[in-house]
Amino acid sequence: MDFVTTIEYIKKDIYRNIGEYNKSVLIKNFFSKATTVNLLIHYRLCHYYVTLKRRNCLQTLVYYFLLYRYKRLQIYCGVELNHRTEIGYGLRLPHKGAIVIHPNTRIGNNCEIMSCVTIGNNIFKSRDEVPTIGNNVMICSGARIIGKIVISDDVVIGANSVVNKDIASGVVVAGAPAKVIHTLASKKYLINLN
Repeated sequence: MDFVTTIEYIKKDIYRNIGEYNKSVLIKNFFSKATTVNLLIHYRLCHYYVTLKRRNCLQTLVYYFLLYRYKRLQIYCGVELNHRTEIGYGLRLPHKGAIVIHPNTRIGNNCEIMSCVTIGNNIFKSRDEVPTIGNNVMICSGARIIGKIVISDDVVIGANSVVNKDIASGVVVAGAPAKVIHTLASKKYLINLN
């Protein structure tokens, strides 16, 4: 990912979380203390620097400075998100607290992840098999997404659901284990994601 694309992703993240974007909003959120928007800005910048094939001395210094701040923000916000994780633009984290995302997880564009969500592996099957999450997915508070599964586009995962099987696109799922509870209503919930 190049720097221009990284900046575009930052703009889209800020807009999805705050509802507006300009340079003063970017600067204010970059220097704010322990907000999820600040965390996302640092995630994007760290992700850019870690994916560079070669870094010069200045880029290396900037990377380690940003990484230090990013690690502290993760602690303050209660979000475990590795900066190597592949995440599309427009990620929304409306609440702090107890969000754990496995480093190998892939997340699509315009997703929303509420508090107390775990996205990870099934330790009894494999440490490396993790979920792939599509575009326009809303993961409500307390949900657990576990194992090598695919969550398709335009999906709402209800609060405290346990998802351990693939989910088709355009549905609302809930329960433990998660089951489809509606097929048309998901569009109603996902209107605000774009």
